[in-house]
Amino acid sequence: MKQGLKLWFGLPILLILIFMLAACGSSGPSQAEYNSLNEKVAGLEQQLAELEKDLEGMKSNAAAASVDVPEGEDTAALTPVVEVPTGKGDGVLITLAQYEKTEVGMTYKEVAEILGGDGEAVSEAEDMVIYSYQGAGDFGANAVFSFHKGKLLTKAQAGLE
Repeated sequence: MKQGLKLWFGLPILLILIFMLAACGSSGPSQAEYNSLNEKVAGLEQQLAELEKDLEGMKSNAAAASVDVPEGEDTAALTPVVEVPTGKGDGVLITLAQYEKTEVGMTYKEVAEILGGDGEAVSEAEDMVIYSYQGAGDFGANAVFSFHKGKLLTKAQAGLE
């Protein structure tokens, strides 16, 4: 009997809450919004899977190229020194087609050859240089390439045509 009374007194409170939520217009996302978000998530998951695959390939290449160093030995002499330009670049305008020909793992020289010249070094750190290229396309079209020890590590573009 007590359970029935609790349910009976709780019912009006529940109805008031439902009425208040309906009055606030909290209906949640539309089906179109939900579908759009699902498509974006699927695209991001695919990009992540591709990046993970690239990373695994890079790891296996690094493992194949690794050298056993006796304990206590200096490894600095084993690190390859790669000369890359660090200036203002050649002022070339690159296209989306050129950008798409570049691949992670390429050397700086290979990338510069595809793009038609040197990019502007916008950031430098030990073993790392980031280059910016102006692009053919929308106002502000550009591409950014990150190199670690002279090899293309990441790339990004906006507005290239």
